[in-house]
Amino acid sequence: MGKFSLLSAAKSAWTRGLTGRGLVPVVLGLLVAAGPVRGAEPVADHIPLAEITAGMKGYGLTVFEGSTVDTFGVTVIGVQEKVRAAGSLVLIEVSGHDLETSSIAQGMSGSPIYLEGRFAGALAFGWGGSLRPIAGVTPAAEMLALPTDIPVVAVPRGAGLQPGLETLIPGASEASALAAAIWPEAGEAALLPPPQTAAAPGGWPDAPRMWLQLASALAQDFPELDDGPDQWLFQPLGMATGGQAVTGAVAPRRLVPGAACAVPLVVGDASLGAIGTVTWVEGDRVLMMGHPFMQRGPVNLPLATAEVLTILPSRQMSFKMGSVGEIIGSVHYDQRAGLSGRMGAAPPMIPVSVKVLRDGESETGYEFAVVADPILAPTLVFWSLYNALLVTGDDSSLQTMRYRVETRWSGPATLSDEPLVISGVTAGPGGAAGLASEVMAPLSILLHNRHAAVRLESVRATLEQTRPLQTASVVSLTSPRSVLRPGEEVVFKAEVEPRQGQRRTIEFPVTLPAQMTAGPYRVVVASAAELFALEAQRAAGRFQPVSLDGILAILRSARSADTLVLALFAPGEATIIQGQELPNLPPSVARTVRTGNLQAQRSLADYVMRVEQETPWVLSGHAVRSLYVQSAPEAFADERRP
Repeated sequence: MGKFSLLSAAKSAWTRGLTGRGLVPVVLGLLVAAGPVRGAEPVADHIPLAEITAGMKGYGLTVFEGSTVDTFGVTVIGVQEKVRAAGSLVLIEVSGHDLETSSIAQGMSGSPIYLEGRFAGALAFGWGGSLRPIAGVTPAAEMLALPTDIPVVAVPRGAGLQPGLETLIPGASEASALAAAIWPEAGEAALLPPPQTAAAPGGWPDAPRMWLQLASALAQDFPELDDGPDQWLFQPLGMATGGQAVTGAVAPRRLVPGAACAVPLVVGDASLGAIGTVTWVEGDRVLMMGHPFMQRGPVNLPLATAEVLTILPSRQMSFKMGSVGEIIGSVHYDQRAGLSGRMGAAPPMIPVSVKVLRDGESETGYEFAVVADPILAPTLVFWSLYNALLVTGDDSSLQTMRYRVETRWSGPATLSDEPLVISGVTAGPGGAAGLASEVMAPLSILLHNRHAAVRLESVRATLEQTRPLQTASVVSLTSPRSVLRPGEEVVFKAEVEPRQGQRRTIEFPVTLPAQMTAGPYRVVVASAAELFALEAQRAAGRFQPVSLDGILAILRSARSADTLVLALFAPGEATIIQGQELPNLPPSVARTVRTGNLQAQRSLADYVMRVEQETPWVLSGHAVRSLYVQSAPEAFADERRP
């Protein structure tokens, strides 16, 4: 049997669509605080798996509505031996509370099962489309063996987790075409293939889709967890999602077996969390769910109370619709048998503040907090921004959106002393969803860098939507003549064609650097986004820095699509070592370095000059012009002057 994980289930389900075979849906509920919980105290011992036989009867505890723990009937079908390494399942059929009709519901995960008055395990697994309310139970011994200590959660650093800096390059970039236009003599063999980046989904992501995208994104970091649906012998009951809000009810500060519990991922003006059931409580120690959340091992996630609004019956898989209550502790372990944590201190969360401006109207502010988890945080930050952005807007209209996301960090001084600002512009249908890569990639790159431990402390974002769509194409580039001299003043003219209106000419008056040598050059006009993408061709070694400072230099590079850049390139001579471009090495030193073992690379072209101008458009296209620079005229000595 292949390994089982929630990530593999979610990832595979996402790839085959929301209606694919075997998909366990996850639903985002309304947000209310939980009320008082009443439930039975746990028994002192548990029944060994060897003593469980077919026909035994007992009961389970769960919440069907509100926050009151209730019972349901249990009949043992048998023990499914060795369905996983060092693990068996108890198969049961349940009854009562219309479970005969609705069958097992998501959110019942973790419901404690008792046989002959002794704890037998946690209801944890079900089968979509089942005609009988049959469930799989994680045995008590596995649940009680979950760790009890408070772990030191290590920052997941290393090349295996760190996304490549090439993920910063837009998927729709024309960098390859631009590279071929600048260096036609290099041929295709000399040019790198265009970077492959996933296209951002368009439209508003509903809760099941967003949850599956989240899990799918995580699974890409852990491909070993993905076994595919054909290898599953069972599926998790899942965890109904819900949010948090303030009402007049007072949430309890303790959990009991059978009570609804939650793992909040986002709280504030919009919330996202996973709701399940408490299995075992001993002092401040809590065991939950009966199956993994993401099979992450040591974690530091919030633990909250929850309230169940109702159970929604479904022919495929019923589920609880619930709401997250008060955060009352922490989840410390996420393992195969379930989750374990403690009531008491809650882990810190990352504040996310968002201001939205629409068509010049007064700004609206939203406040969120997301879990300070290096793997989850980038996706959840984007989820918060997207929710704020689409309160009254949409992602299917002809709109332009400018964004500025200021992130503050703790860690080395080069990062903690100056915020990292992610800014730019996007436009058109799906433009808001396109923010996913713009925001998530830099955060993931830093949180998983292998050079230094860093922590994301806060996020402050300003998002501005305007209509109509403001885009323009670069159509031409002209200069007075094609032969110039160092130190000469010249005006380059770029012609752009807006989506609506007449063509516009943008002038770049420049003075050619006096130190330019005679020879051929290329002049390019394109957006900063396209020239940033060109770096993968021009100086590919720059995307493999070996220090945090090298990563920050790239993350802080200009790459906004509304900035028009005029760049002058010379034939490549610069040496690139460990991601750092060294343009002025003496030729003899450069040759020695390139023939050594420093993995040095040579650039295809070198920047001689770069001038930028902001525009009101999201720019596409480029123009290239060849120039030849003659030597500066030789100065005559005084005695030779007439």
